[in-house]
Amino acid sequence: MELKTDYAILKQDYECFKPYFEMHRQSIEKLFYHYLNQGNSKDLNVFLERNTDKEITNEFKQKFIYNSTVCFYRSFDLFLALITLESRKFNTWSEVTAYYSKFYIIKAICFLFQRGYIVMKSYDKEPLKDKNDKKFFFYFDTKLQLFNQKNTEYNELFKNGIGSHQVWWALLNSLKGVDGIKNERFNFVLDQYLTNPSIRNEVNYSLEYLEGFHELEWFDSNIQERFNRINYPTSNIRDFTSKERYYQNTHPEEIDEGDYYTDIRVYIWESLLCYLEVFRDLLGDNFLLRKENIEYLLEVHRIKEINSSLEINIKSDLERIFAQTIL
Repeated sequence: MELKTDYAILKQDYECFKPYFEMHRQSIEKLFYHYLNQGNSKDLNVFLERNTDKEITNEFKQKFIYNSTVCFYRSFDLFLALITLESRKFNTWSEVTAYYSKFYIIKAICFLFQRGYIVMKSYDKEPLKDKNDKKFFFYFDTKLQLFNQKNTEYNELFKNGIGSHQVWWALLNSLKGVDGIKNERFNFVLDQYLTNPSIRNEVNYSLEYLEGFHELEWFDSNIQERFNRINYPTSNIRDFTSKERYYQNTHPEEIDEGDYYTDIRVYIWESLLCYLEVFRDLLGDNFLLRKENIEYLLEVHRIKEINSSLEINIKSDLERIFAQTIL
């Protein structure tokens, strides 16, 4: 299901908004609860359609953008953890970490486009006016709209009873309805979005051979096998920052482009860069998303010690994005 949005209208909607510092950061759920406790999602949709008070709509944007940037930093931090785990050959945890890094960047992108999925709690022991509003998704076309469990749109988007993680993949897929966006990475991210949410459980909990805990498959063989798995040069990690770098040490006859396009690190990295480019196009420079904060995570994870050229190329891509003139 595609939820139509014109990118130019979305960008115009952000023109009168700048993220601001909150002393007490209230959750997005509490904000929705505040309004839904006064009516229901239908009432709130009518209110948002008629509302001309920018302070109210900016309050929603503040929550969306704050959630979005938190998810971005979470994804980037997990991405660097993935590289660290791979360098130490912790296969199981690297796969699980890769999954969650991908999950959080998808959430970050959805919130940036003002799309999200909410499961409400009861605050102050007061029930919602409409129990169907306990679960809903929201999205922006020319205004913000909510669709609860009784709406046709909700059931069409989340058909077949998909799980709590899969709803975010459905929301990301709905971004195919965004018209007018010129970001070159955007279509790559949408084309490669599919994933298997159950893999984190299979890898994490399965005791079947060749499923979980690959790094322990030596235990019933011999001591040499263990050393072969643990001791290997970290410089063999492929540079995922471009296709050329990815194959720089590969013989031309051995190049299979399918390896590049199915590499989870490539997808996450392209998604992270896509997010940064779109974020800066929509919101410009602001205190929430700064290059020095992102680069600090590279230092924390000691990426330079794992692969110095990889760190240089990551910083080069970040420098290029943050150096671009914001119109």
